[in-house]
Amino acid sequence: MGKKDPKEMAKQRDRFMSGAAKLGHPKGIAGEVFDQMEKFAGYGFNKSHSAAYGLVSLPNGLLENPLSG
Repeated sequence: MGKKDPKEMAKQRDRFMSGAAKLGHPKGIAGEVFDQMEKFAGYGFNKSHSAAYGLVSLPNGLLENPLSG
């Protein structure tokens, strides 16, 4: 989702809502679900960023606080 582009977000909302309607989901619930996804898009990391962060943070964490044996 294009969290930084309001026009793209509106387009995605329309697409999501029409898809939900075609599948028979109530409009109110579909709107709530999209609102939650939209809030997450404001602060969530994308997959590539998450993977890179994990590859860096785990070894650093082990160097700072090694597991006792």
